[in-house]
Amino acid sequence: MKKLTIVIILLILSKFSQAQWYYNDYQVKDINQLTLQQLNESLKTSKDMVLGSGLCAIFGGCMFLACINSLVTLDNPTMLEQLIGEKGMNDICAGVGAAMVVGGTIGFFGYLERVGHIKTAIRQNFPISGSLHLAPRVIYNNFTASYRMGISLTYNF
Repeated sequence: MKKLTIVIILLILSKFSQAQWYYNDYQVKDINQLTLQQLNESLKTSKDMVLGSGLCAIFGGCMFLACINSLVTLDNPTMLEQLIGEKGMNDICAGVGAAMVVGGTIGFFGYLERVGHIKTAIRQNFPISGSLHLAPRVIYNNFTASYRMGISLTYNF
């Protein structure tokens, strides 16, 4: 019964996580199909999420350390707090803090990677006038029918 429940939950979760963020938000299959306005909007949203995830991780870390060091005391305990006790409440608090650290850290690095992808798409698809682009390239020599490594320098005007 437990296995069946887990399988059903995983199937439901997979239903909602079918594609990349740009497909879910803008219904395009490639990030390079987004307009500059859509990329800038996504960049702002992703930067806000990086900040929010980082704050969640920091707050969770402070909560975890406060609960581990038993800095949280119960002045007017409720019935649940009386049943669990002060040590139990500190353990629950530390567990919630640790979960916030893990979730915030995962979100931070996930959104930070997304910011990098968006900046790369903006830089490649909408170059600034007067910018230089230096990149490694593979050059094909027609005379010898061989490949060589090279560097391309692109000036956008």
